[in-house]
Amino acid sequence: MLYQFVYHIVAPWIVGPFLKLFNRVEVSGLERIPAQGPAVIIGNHISLWDPIYLYCLIRRRTYFMAKAELFDIPVIGFLLRRINVFPVKRNSLDRQALKKAAQVLEQGDLLVIFPEGSRSRSGELQPFKQGAALFAHRAEAAVVPVLFKNTTKTFPRAIGQKIRIICGEPLDLMEFQGKKSDSALLDSMTEKFQQSIVSLQEEAAQA
Repeated sequence: MLYQFVYHIVAPWIVGPFLKLFNRVEVSGLERIPAQGPAVIIGNHISLWDPIYLYCLIRRRTYFMAKAELFDIPVIGFLLRRINVFPVKRNSLDRQALKKAAQVLEQGDLLVIFPEGSRSRSGELQPFKQGAALFAHRAEAAVVPVLFKNTTKTFPRAIGQKIRIICGEPLDLMEFQGKKSDSALLDSMTEKFQQSIVSLQEEAAQA
């Protein structure tokens, strides 16, 4: 019930317009996110606003993986669980998170993961962890890279700043299909994922 209210009313009609009122939000490539079927959305992570922007933009059932510490905060944890956000314990093998992520993709929904594992304070891209590759490979899901630029300057930190969100083309993962999910394969996929974000950064720099 709460998810439906947030998804259909709060995100598109309140939060989204609010963000655009105080920031110059430019979104490109949103149509590249598959209209149906399982997909993993990967992105760089520079601000707490990054998932909120996606929540307002994507009009499909979407689940977000977030650090477990957030769920220990009274009220916040309660709300997060009811708007399709689930916890993951960082720097450990969290079987509950693995199971939930697999379930999300098996039912044909979208899963948003920030493969760096935490926000980059400097804005520089940090090494990616293997989780996104593991989920995508096991579910044979599409993978769409998303670049967030200047989201750290979202209101109230600044007013009128240009915020850019660029969705790249779904990645070609044919070379990995039908192969065992061993460490070498996941390393190769993860490298491809990270390079896709680097390519979007270079594209944004030239625009």
